[in-house]
Amino acid sequence: MLDALIEKCHDFLNSRRASVFYLLLACFTVVFSVENYAIPIFVLWCLFILVLEKNFLNLFLPVTLLCGFAIRTSGQSTMLLQHLWLAVPVVVFIVLHFVIHLRKPRLGKLFFAQCAVALSLLLGGLFSIAPADYFSPGALYFVLLLGLGMLLFYFWFQNGVSSNKYYDCREKLMECLYALGIFCTFSILDQAVRTAVSMNAVSAAFNASYVWSNDICELMLFAIPAPFYFARRHYGHTIAGLIFFLAMIPTHSASAILVGGVLLLCCFTYLFVYRKPHRFLTGVLIVLLVLLALGAVIFLSGREGGLLSWFFAEENGRLALIREAWGSFLRNPLFGAGLGAPTTEAEVTFMAINWTHNFIFQVLGGLGILGLLVYGYQLYLRARLVFSRPDPFRMACGLSYLGIFLISMFQPGVFCPMPYETMAVMIFAVLETAEREETEKMKKTDSPS
Repeated sequence: MLDALIEKCHDFLNSRRASVFYLLLACFTVVFSVENYAIPIFVLWCLFILVLEKNFLNLFLPVTLLCGFAIRTSGQSTMLLQHLWLAVPVVVFIVLHFVIHLRKPRLGKLFFAQCAVALSLLLGGLFSIAPADYFSPGALYFVLLLGLGMLLFYFWFQNGVSSNKYYDCREKLMECLYALGIFCTFSILDQAVRTAVSMNAVSAAFNASYVWSNDICELMLFAIPAPFYFARRHYGHTIAGLIFFLAMIPTHSASAILVGGVLLLCCFTYLFVYRKPHRFLTGVLIVLLVLLALGAVIFLSGREGGLLSWFFAEENGRLALIREAWGSFLRNPLFGAGLGAPTTEAEVTFMAINWTHNFIFQVLGGLGILGLLVYGYQLYLRARLVFSRPDPFRMACGLSYLGIFLISMFQPGVFCPMPYETMAVMIFAVLETAEREETEKMKKTDSPS
């Protein structure tokens, strides 16, 4: 009887029904604003999955949805820190998961690059940063989680992701990203409706207050390519991809809309290559998107301050942050100033570091030449994994990563360990798993019977 019950649990956790259930529960959480109650429920459910399931893909959607509505409550996923008491059972159950399910550990192609990233983060600021700044809570959180934490996650995902009798790991990942995009769209729409109702004006929906706009849009950028992956079989999925992009517009996140537009154009180009039927329609849509983009560029360029006025604005301070990072690099070119170097933002914002809001200068100013070489090598390996044997799945994963990488030129992006860099690590772990499974399948096919 117990075996039958466990088998039914496996059937549900691996099914699409589970994904729909998580999505509905997350939307319910948003509608009734019960995030504080939903966070421990989601975490405890994930702990149950940890014990029962080896495959981390069954955790991916509930965890990312959890981060999604945690972001919505405060504008950042540090909302989870209010439930820090859950860290103890999480660590215990992760260890238990390894004991139960880990058999023959694999390191993967990106393992040593991830080791090098962890080392460069630990060495960041060497000889230039004060011990008090190096060991500040914010600095330790980002240094350890982006370095050793991502190394642990990568090892875990490499050994905890695979296809099974229920699903192909490639389809499952894209399904999870698709569901995440639906949640982000619903979350933005919910806020727009609330604002319109409270102000008794439909137009007010476009002026709603989204303190979490950048963060939710970064999640959306991961999701936009997923509908185009499925549109290779059913062209109607392109509508979902367009809706995901349009949903970002009311948030007024200029960087996300800019990057989302570029990503959307790339997604239609992807569809033009991999969907031979309807190529004419796809080509027409690409031309229309290019014309709309040119029109938007001309319109915004004519406004006071130009196209990127938000980037150059004094109150935005992006250029000042870049200059500061460049100065940090010149003072300590080998190891940079470290992520914990004191700044005004770090002093007034909880768990903040010296954000540069630009991936290149964040690495250059914080980690120096060593960090630039290490992150450059990791980026090269990731790109090679995508382009070595290009196929629809690899390219879709590449587009998901492209979105978060481009937004990292204007926002913290992949320098936020939870959830963005963790999701990036997950995507490339699934890519490696899919490649390994393809190789093993080819060997079995080629071997004599």
